[in-house]
Amino acid sequence: MKIYRSSLLLCFLAIFCVHHGNAQTASLPPGFDADEYADVLWLAFYGFADSLQDKPVAYLRKGAYERKFRSEEVGLFNKCELYLRSDSVVILSLRGTVNKTESWMENFYAGMLPAIGTLQLSDDYRFDYKLAARPGAMVHAGWTIGTGFLAKEYLPVLETLLARGLRKVIVTGHSQGGALSFLNTSLLYYLFHEKYPGLQIKNYASAAPKPGNLFYAYDFEHITGYGYAYRIVNADDWVPESPISIQGVGDFNSVNPLMGAEATIKKQKFPDRVVMKHVYNKMRKGSEKAARRYQKYLGEGVGKLVKKSLPGFVPPVYAEGSNYMTAGAPVILMPDAEYYKTFMFDGKNMFLHHMYAPYMWLMKKQFGVEER
Repeated sequence: MKIYRSSLLLCFLAIFCVHHGNAQTASLPPGFDADEYADVLWLAFYGFADSLQDKPVAYLRKGAYERKFRSEEVGLFNKCELYLRSDSVVILSLRGTVNKTESWMENFYAGMLPAIGTLQLSDDYRFDYKLAARPGAMVHAGWTIGTGFLAKEYLPVLETLLARGLRKVIVTGHSQGGALSFLNTSLLYYLFHEKYPGLQIKNYASAAPKPGNLFYAYDFEHITGYGYAYRIVNADDWVPESPISIQGVGDFNSVNPLMGAEATIKKQKFPDRVVMKHVYNKMRKGSEKAARRYQKYLGEGVGKLVKKSLPGFVPPVYAEGSNYMTAGAPVILMPDAEYYKTFMFDGKNMFLHHMYAPYMWLMKKQFGVEER
């Protein structure tokens, strides 16, 4: 009997060690993995739409994806899911825009916020966030709100998985979900990179709009390192070109040739001084005026509408600037003549090049990924 019990104990320990070891050593190598992206693209479109409530498992190219968590719709109709892949990689999938006014409002709420701050999202929920360490980094107000509501939902579940020894996480989403994937990748890095040594976070931002300014992009690319952050873009898709970006004199690093422009101009001889001052003022005041309008309508204006949709939300103080930039290493899917035979613009469908079908068509053409 003692030998039998000892054997059982040894078997149990062996199973535990193998499982725990797999969690610690799950493979998440750097580099763009076409099959991996194709899987998370499928989850972004079909994971949220499926009806597999009793057996929430998807069998895709990189293995089986078991859904561990699906949030309710929160905030401005945001939603997320957590999957555990069969090789112990955790997937955080963030849903894109849905056909709701509030969801679109989140996209248009393009006033910029400092990348470190606090948002009062409801009467009983204050979201303290750090999305960059780089001074001057700024982020999109609407997607920061979305990040706050989603983080409240998924963080308890994700941290339970991390506490089990899982250390490999993919953060992903398409369209609005792609924009959210940038900010949530940053959030997770600054929350957990010291708390959980060995944590690796990989980002696939699919068809993603620009998440913040140039200094945020610098910070994002620094923390994700080489080979762990990708933005995948159909070159004919307009969504990654948004929001509109306005670069002003104040958007440069503090040490730049324009910092002493006015003093330099004053030293010039007449009439050169008059001409140079006129040109400089036109350049400076034009961008400053455009930025003020941007903040007035897409910051303060949309913020008032958001407040009506979110009881208890307190509109923040906006940062000065609207110098939106892309982030992550680009993976450009390039249409050709054959593509245009399949995806022909009829003058109406503005999202023709933005959806699952064109992205997968191009993935198959360029990377040989077969449709599921």
